[in-house]
Amino acid sequence: MLFNVLVTSSPKELAGDVGSLRGTANNLAAAVGTAVAGALLVGLLSSAVMRQLGETPTLPIEIQSQVNLDSITFVSNERLGSIVSATTATPEQKAEALRINTEARLRALKLGFLMMAGLALLTILPAGKLPNYRPGEIPEG
Repeated sequence: MLFNVLVTSSPKELAGDVGSLRGTANNLAAAVGTAVAGALLVGLLSSAVMRQLGETPTLPIEIQSQVNLDSITFVSNERLGSIVSATTATPEQKAEALRINTEARLRALKLGFLMMAGLALLTILPAGKLPNYRPGEIPEG
């Protein structure tokens, strides 16, 4: 929004440069926002999985060591099931791993979206400082 206001309030001879800068800043902000959101969600997922694994006696360290827990990402239950099937896990342990995966994904998504919504609400504060021009009221530069 800020760059849109800058485009409309800049002198006409600079409109092309300001418009290009607005597009660049918009693309950069979208890329950085996507990267931050992804990192936040994966971080929340990793912490939820590790916390639940620590609290679950059903999945001992021997089983956990057979699965690569160094790179926890969002995987489907089918994919996790095939990974756990390649270990020495019992059917009960496989079911517990699938339960942990399902609950951790849901918790990470809920917390992540809640945090991003809170951040989006914070943008109301600086947006309130923008001029409130109406169509046709934009001053000539």
